[in-house]
Amino acid sequence: MASTTLTVVTATIGGATITAKTSVASSETLTIQPSTAQSLLDFSSLHIRVTNTSTTASVTLSLGATTEYSDSDVGAYTVTVATDASVIVGGHDFEGSRFLTTSKTIVFTQTGTGPTSWEAYQAPNAWE
Repeated sequence: MASTTLTVVTATIGGATITAKTSVASSETLTIQPSTAQSLLDFSSLHIRVTNTSTTASVTLSLGATTEYSDSDVGAYTVTVATDASVIVGGHDFEGSRFLTTSKTIVFTQTGTGPTSWEAYQAPNAWE
């Protein structure tokens, strides 16, 4: 099983460079981590864009549940991305106490070969 790591981009008034990551293998994991300056993922403003560029097959993304925090074992979550389509993951019920790992990251597992393209964004924190 292959794995890829993606660092969250923090939006700025001057613009932030987007560096998408590509995931191509079924059962590949994609780990999303904060930048060094951020030190934490801010689930209240975190949004992840996943694009399935395949024109022949959909992919399923599984987001594992935490076993460490206050709402541990609330449950994993899956998202299906149709062929040649994009989804935005975030918003209500997307929370650190449900999905954050002990290493302060979130981990998606992709089922289906894609390929998929991943981007992750969050608003800057007051201390940045």
